[in-house]
Amino acid sequence: MAEDRVFEDDKIFGEDKVMGEDIGGQEDALQEEGADAQVYSVACPVTGEVIPLSQIPDSTFASGMMGPGVGIRPEEGQIAAPFDGEVSALFDTKHAMGLTSDDGGVEVLIHIGIDTVELRGAYITALVAPGDHVKAGQPLLEVDLSKIREAGYDTTVAVLVSNLYLFPRIRVVGYGRKEQMEPLLECRKETE
Repeated sequence: MAEDRVFEDDKIFGEDKVMGEDIGGQEDALQEEGADAQVYSVACPVTGEVIPLSQIPDSTFASGMMGPGVGIRPEEGQIAAPFDGEVSALFDTKHAMGLTSDDGGVEVLIHIGIDTVELRGAYITALVAPGDHVKAGQPLLEVDLSKIREAGYDTTVAVLVSNLYLFPRIRVVGYGRKEQMEPLLECRKETE
């Protein structure tokens, strides 16, 4: 139901969220679903501070318009695959890429920085190409964070689930500092 998919306001992604709370529905309801739902994990692609979407300094992301997810203030420049899957898209400017998981078809958009499309690929090196199969933890991009900051751009990384229609309940596995490959999101799909 549409009511279960509310994700654009601070009650879902905002500062009032507690660690481990469901961002698409009620946690108690998820516990009761058990066998009726499959859970697919998305790991943290970069070491840094995980923040609510509403704290990303760009209204398109902060509003949830691009999909539910989180922001990460990166400490390191290596972006890794958050699951086994396929690189479904890589922008020519290398500031954003799409991935699709092997296990359940979770589609994730990883977007590097705010307005970094204007850099036209400078300071970002792609280590993969569209169509490549990747393993969880495999490096995807090398990002020179200091150069991007020196150029006057925010380096916040957005990690968004782009096919919410298949995953009506998405849970953030805590905010705060995370190491690369720690659990970040749990996407739940109803089974037939």
